[in-house]
Amino acid sequence: LEIGTCIGFSALLMKEACGGKAIIHTLERNPAMIKPARENFEKYDPEKTITMFEGSALETLEKLTEPYDFIFLDAAKGQYPYFLEHIKRLLSPDGILISDNVFFGGYVAKGEPDVRRNRTIVTRLGEYLEKLENISDMHTVLLPISDGVTLSYRMVDEN
Repeated sequence: LEIGTCIGFSALLMKEACGGKAIIHTLERNPAMIKPARENFEKYDPEKTITMFEGSALETLEKLTEPYDFIFLDAAKGQYPYFLEHIKRLLSPDGILISDNVFFGGYVAKGEPDVRRNRTIVTRLGEYLEKLENISDMHTVLLPISDGVTLSYRMVDEN
């Protein structure tokens, strides 16, 4: 599951990394991104292993029920805490979650935004990281590469 399709590049890379055998669901709400993503999927995914859901990611996540082995989060940064509740429900045991751009240009680490309008994003990303760190059945590491990436592993309950 990919939350935030953009033009489809990540979904196509995931498909390639899985040898074309994975079923990928991707969510995108921005019409300016949907059109080029559809064109890329038509051109580079003739097997139709990638399905894009158009519209609000939160509304789409509410409707999804199947577990996912891998979730890649790269969508609206201010929405990360809200996506997390659905991710916890949808991520399978032994599943992996990767969250991209969690530093938001380094402002999350500093605790303050570059401009006032980014205050909510910085605050919510900090909240997201704190919540993610405190999920009892997930182990998370923060990788200081690019604009910050978290790698989270859902541990199997042995009981």
